[in-house]
Amino acid sequence: MTGIGVLPLATQAETTRIVFAKGSYCGSYTGDFSGGKRFVLGLGRDQTFISRNTGNSRQFDVYVTGPTGKIPGQNVAANEIHYRTTARGDYEIMVLSESAFSSVEFCAY
Repeated sequence: MTGIGVLPLATQAETTRIVFAKGSYCGSYTGDFSGGKRFVLGLGRDQTFISRNTGNSRQFDVYVTGPTGKIPGQNVAANEIHYRTTARGDYEIMVLSESAFSSVEFCAY
């Protein structure tokens, strides 16, 4: 985690909405992670929300918040964290990466 704690957090203007394609349970983003990246996803209640690092560098989920506040995650693999949604609505996830360019995948079941 060397150096990751000194990165400035992304501004509100840098928030990216992830929309799942019709019939898909997943969406992804590849691009600029310098300074961190905020994502917003519309999710249902009691879903398993998965954040998966598909890039070549280490990534860190800083937080996930939803309509009822922050929700805890469970590391299930070196590159994957699972969350359980508490209510229907928008969820924000902040991701930091050791690389300025990276990829992440989000799924909800």
